[in-house]
Amino acid sequence: MLYSILTSKNLYSYTESAENYSNSKRNFSETTRETSQTHNFSSFHTLYKKIGFTNPICDTWLSWFVGFTEGVKKKQCFFLSAFLISNGRPRFVLTQKESAILYHIANYLGFGTVRKFTTGKVTFFRYIVEDFKGVLLLTLIFNGNLAIPKRIDQLAKWIECLNLKLENPKSIIFNLVSTIHLITTVFLPTLTDAWGFTDAEGTFNINITKRDNTKTGVQLRYLLDQKYAIELLTLIQNLFNHGKVIVRNGEMYRYYCDTFVGLASIISYFDAFPLKTKKAVTLDNWKQVYNMVIDKEHLTERSFFKSLI
Repeated sequence: MLYSILTSKNLYSYTESAENYSNSKRNFSETTRETSQTHNFSSFHTLYKKIGFTNPICDTWLSWFVGFTEGVKKKQCFFLSAFLISNGRPRFVLTQKESAILYHIANYLGFGTVRKFTTGKVTFFRYIVEDFKGVLLLTLIFNGNLAIPKRIDQLAKWIECLNLKLENPKSIIFNLVSTIHLITTVFLPTLTDAWGFTDAEGTFNINITKRDNTKTGVQLRYLLDQKYAIELLTLIQNLFNHGKVIVRNGEMYRYYCDTFVGLASIISYFDAFPLKTKKAVTLDNWKQVYNMVIDKEHLTERSFFKSLI
């Protein structure tokens, strides 16, 4: 894992636009939607117990799950592929190459299944929820707790389908829940939330260069990419009070931080809210290099690389 990080490409080369949003301290109250800095999972907890689940679900975990699901890339994206409606039947599909995190989600929630798929030489896994009770519970988790307005608009179409099902007196949970009203409030994450956006879309990057004076040049970066999320990434930039937001291409934006003061704040956040995917190992290795640079071990190339072996 450490070798993979140390040999990673310089991701700046993929940035198509240099437009800089680092000084755009946007006022999020100017949006046409209301905003909230707290997640509310009360409706989910109520129905979860009525249906008969007894295992306790922690709000901190649910906050992580919302961020993780919302941040998945386009080809795996929860909102482009997981809110599926087939013949009027809503289904939830979350795709990842890492199976462990999907099994973790299924085991923690207590519903849904994980299946393995192979296309050519590529193997991937899907967490799938097809039963109506599970789909409804997931809807209550996300409704009112999403941070990207585009995602709220996509959730609205799913809720329309669910409400048609709930209007049927023969529905298996007709007496447990009535019509679901879409909550358009935009959630604004803070540094006290275990929001799993980085597990889905974050990157810890290291670029090492050799210099003529025999000193090793080391640049560490924290990166977040997301479509339709300029306001969200700018908010994250403001929370850490360091870094920049740039346009990569079209509606794809990137937040990056490469200053050691800013990275210290980012490390503190993940010390408080550890990552749950394999990126936790990546982060640990990345932090080792960070500490080596802080201790000036990189100033002598031989001692620096000897420490990495």
